[in-house]
Amino acid sequence: MQYMREDWIKACLQTLAETGIDGVRVEALARRMNISKGSFYHHFQDRQDLLDSMIDYWEEHATERIINAHDADSTLEQLLSFVFATEKKVEAAMYSWAKQNPVLSQRIATIEKRRIHYVATLYQKKGAPPAEAEARAHLAYLLYVGWLVRSELDTPYPIQDPMEMLLKWT
Repeated sequence: MQYMREDWIKACLQTLAETGIDGVRVEALARRMNISKGSFYHHFQDRQDLLDSMIDYWEEHATERIINAHDADSTLEQLLSFVFATEKKVEAAMYSWAKQNPVLSQRIATIEKRRIHYVATLYQKKGAPPAEAEARAHLAYLLYVGWLVRSELDTPYPIQDPMEMLLKWT
């Protein structure tokens, strides 16, 4: 089997979710994938190139594709139902990694602005004035981030009631 650049990135993201950033090591990943380190250097200059590619891939798949997949008829309810129902171990791992990496932390702040702006547009579609839509979007995003952190614990956090409150809030 020939591994592609995306296969390496996906394996790294899975490893990040399972063990944290310290587990994302070229030699260990090559062993895990049962492939030579030479394959890695065929696709990446070095580990930093891989880490940067992981962030790019995550941003594209966890933000841009979600926003772009929702058409003009998409609703806030559809977006929130999708986001809170999706497995988010990689998302939580990215936030954990950002605590150690100031560059990633800044990148996440930019990504969050994009996400919050999109949610604000959906609140505006529901009739909220722009400033109120922005405030609601920030609150929804904080609920999401809190849920991410809380979901790492053994006892699940029931998100349905708070999510319904956000959707009914007028």
